Amino acid sequence: MDPANDAIEQARRAGFDMDLLETNLALTPEERWRQHDTALEFVLELQQARMARDAKLQPTPPAAR
Repeated sequence: MDPANDAIEQARRAGFDMDLLETNLALTPEERWRQHDTALEFVLELQQARMARDAKLQPTPPAAR
């Protein structure tokens, strides 16, 4: 077996999603940047939502002994 094919097969057995990798590598750099920017915007929105939620939380009173 060709060393490159052997490495790919080892990666598959280790759980790497080679189809996803190939799909992303088929995109242009601009398309990959666009995907990255979209994902980053989503993560930042989630962080802002978490911080807004946390700001509304009331502290729990200490347990009575």
